[in-house]
Amino acid sequence: MSNNVLIEAKNLSKEYIRGKKEVVMAVNDVDLQIPKGKLVMVTGPSGSGKSTLLNILSGLDKPSEGKVLYEDENIAEWDEEKLATFRRGNVGFIFQNWELIRIMTALENIESPLYPLKIKSKEIRMRAISLLKQVGLWDKADNYPDELSGGEQQRIGIARALVGKPRIIFADEPTGNLDQDNAASIMRLLKSFTKRDTSVLVVTHNEDLKRYADTTHRMSSGRFV
Repeated sequence: MSNNVLIEAKNLSKEYIRGKKEVVMAVNDVDLQIPKGKLVMVTGPSGSGKSTLLNILSGLDKPSEGKVLYEDENIAEWDEEKLATFRRGNVGFIFQNWELIRIMTALENIESPLYPLKIKSKEIRMRAISLLKQVGLWDKADNYPDELSGGEQQRIGIARALVGKPRIIFADEPTGNLDQDNAASIMRLLKSFTKRDTSVLVVTHNEDLKRYADTTHRMSSGRFV
């Protein structure tokens, strides 16, 4: 495994049983490298296996076959406790539907992933304020999610994903609910964080976003094509 590669998938497959007998290959013998400080994109239609692949690479799901190497360790062999520790210290997630906590302000939403950790409250607040400024929403610190636009909510989601200083961000359809201008703004923002050596994996059905990626793969029926 190259020193420039953060995560590498080898011969990755995932099958499900649908109904009583039907076997569905959601991911079928996929190889993939995610370099450090790069934005990798996987495109393809709904049902092509993109989200399943993301879940396996992030440790949210187990492959049926193959390896997921993180700095030469196969995380597919880890138990859930070790995977949870890995995700908490290394991974940030961005979702299509933002998943913000409605009863928390923008600032509190960004802070929320750090509450279970042994980090001083002053440090948590400083990190959240810094990220609010970086995503251009310092003036919205005390606003609740319902008081923000879709694009603003997604930027808060990105800031929340970054507050733990992850080495990689997994983004599942991060622009799916946004108009073209807001989608472009979100992709430029994600791309900017790769300059700090943060890796980003984006899965999307939107082929127009490929111009923001360093590497692009197209997925169909569980395979790269």
